[in-house]
Amino acid sequence: MVIILIVFCVFYTIGIIWEVRHSMKHNLHLYDVKDSAMNLSLGIAVVAIRFVFGGTWLLIWLWVSRFAIFKIEETYLAWLFLFFLHEFVYYWMHRLSHNVRILWAVHVNHHSSQLLNFTTAARMPVLMFLVMMVFWSPLILIGFNPFMVFAVSNVSFVFAVFQHSQVIGKIPLLEYIFVTPTHHRLHHASNENYINHNYGSVLIIFDRMFGTFKEVREEEPIKYGIRNNINTNNPVKVIFHEWEDMFKRKKKGANEKEH
Repeated sequence: MVIILIVFCVFYTIGIIWEVRHSMKHNLHLYDVKDSAMNLSLGIAVVAIRFVFGGTWLLIWLWVSRFAIFKIEETYLAWLFLFFLHEFVYYWMHRLSHNVRILWAVHVNHHSSQLLNFTTAARMPVLMFLVMMVFWSPLILIGFNPFMVFAVSNVSFVFAVFQHSQVIGKIPLLEYIFVTPTHHRLHHASNENYINHNYGSVLIIFDRMFGTFKEVREEEPIKYGIRNNINTNNPVKVIFHEWEDMFKRKKKGANEKEH
C-alpha cells in the first residue's frame, strides 16, 4: 500500500509540474499558489485521515460482512462485477451529494475552487470517508469481501485524479464510455446550464443511462467554482462554510417561528 502511494505521488507530482509549465508557456493562468496550497493541504489531510481511520473503516465493514446474504468468491468475474456495481453506487452517491443539503455540505469543498487543475483533485471532502462507509456497505451485504471493495474504491479514486485538467483535450472513442477530463470539467462548472451533470467516477455510462450526461457548448465557456463563491483559502471556512450556512438558516427559521 505504501509503495503504491509513493508511485502515485511521483506520477501526480510529475503531472502537476507538466501542467504548470504548460500553463506558463501558453499564459493560461491555470494555477494560483495559495489555491494550490489549499488543495494539496486538504489532500494530505484526507490521506492522513484514511490512514488513521482506514483500519476502523475495514473493521466496521468486516463486522457488516457477517450479515452478508452470500459469500462471493474472488474470481476475475467477481472483480469485474464489483467494478460495475461500485460505479453504479458511486454515481448515485455523487448525484445525491449534489442534491441533498447535508451531503452537499460534506462534498462542496471539492467544488469551491474557482480554478481547475491537477491540484483541484486533491481538494477532497474531509468527511467523505463517512459517507462512503455508508453507501458502500450494501456491496458488503451482497457478499463482496470488504478488502475487495476497499481496493476498487481506491483504484477508482486514482483514476479520477487525472480527470481534473483543462490541458487534456477530447479523447476519441473513450469519451463514450469513460469519464474523461472534458466530461469532468463540465461537472466542476457553476454555470446554471451545466451544474448537476456528469457524476461518474470512471465510467460515464450511468450518466448517459439516467439522463445526467452533458457536453460543453462552445458558446458557453465554463465558469469554475460554486454558485456563491467563498473567495477564501481559510481551511476552516473552506471545509465548514456550508455547515455554517445550514445552521444559520436553521436558527433563523427557528427565530422566525418564535415570533
